[in-house]
Amino acid sequence: MTSSRAARPLKGAAVTAFAIVFCHVILSAGYAAARAKKRADPSNAWADFDVRLATFALGLVIVMPLILWIGMRITGEKDNYALVIGGSLAWLFGAGYNLSYIEYTPGEHLPMPLLVALVAVGGLLSAGNVAHRLTGRARS
Repeated sequence: MTSSRAARPLKGAAVTAFAIVFCHVILSAGYAAARAKKRADPSNAWADFDVRLATFALGLVIVMPLILWIGMRITGEKDNYALVIGGSLAWLFGAGYNLSYIEYTPGEHLPMPLLVALVAVGGLLSAGNVAHRLTGRARS
């Protein structure tokens, strides 16, 4: 399946938006579970460590690149290295820096400008000419 040059950034933005929503749900649910576990045993300083570690690993490191890669392959796009690597790093640093919004305030979400900026970065990184310039690969 070939795609037009205009459709590729739109696909990248849509896949990035889906990945962000999915990872944001993982972070929200994981930190809610960690807070509940900490309230159940407030005297134990390590009571919620396992839940926080699993939430961090899944919500920030593991799931985002998988969804970006699988989503772009489902839409029929190849050579998604720039989107997968760049989008994952942008999510790691952007959401990781703002975890305190989720961690300490129940039901609070990451800042909307951050989420919109991450979707825009995903769209830009999936553009064919940007992806090929960043990876140094010739267009096929």
